[in-house]
Amino acid sequence: MDPTTATTVLLVLGSAFGVMFATMTTLLVVSIRVQHRESLNIRTEVGQQIERAFEKQRVEFIEMLDSRFAAQDARIDSRFAVQDARLTALESGLAELKRTVEQNHETAQRNHEITQDRLDRFGSDLADIRERVARIEGHLGIGLHPQAPAASGERDSDAA
Repeated sequence: MDPTTATTVLLVLGSAFGVMFATMTTLLVVSIRVQHRESLNIRTEVGQQIERAFEKQRVEFIEMLDSRFAAQDARIDSRFAVQDARLTALESGLAELKRTVEQNHETAQRNHEITQDRLDRFGSDLADIRERVARIEGHLGIGLHPQAPAASGERDSDAA
């Protein structure tokens, strides 16, 4: 292959690889950022829902107790049993919400780990590609960095 053609081909391939690498890196970084932002939004929203539900139940519980105590002092003991059941239901609902938050956190953590693994593999693959390109450039006698004296001696013998 003509050296000029080889250089042109490598420049075009290098440019294409650069564009692909920049695009992939940008998409990866944006994906990580979006996942992180969504995780924070989910945590915030779930926390607010828990607080609103707890506050609503607390207000309802207090209002019901006040009205029951004022109207029916004779039935206080039976009303406490009803309230205990409601409080237990509220606690189980709160426990379920906490489990949901934990599951969301675990899912976000797994997604982060998967993304990090992919990023690590991408970096490793990039290092392999760089090494291959360096070998190709060395073999073709082109490259951005001057070659060591021993390598230039090999190039002269290859040309002869």
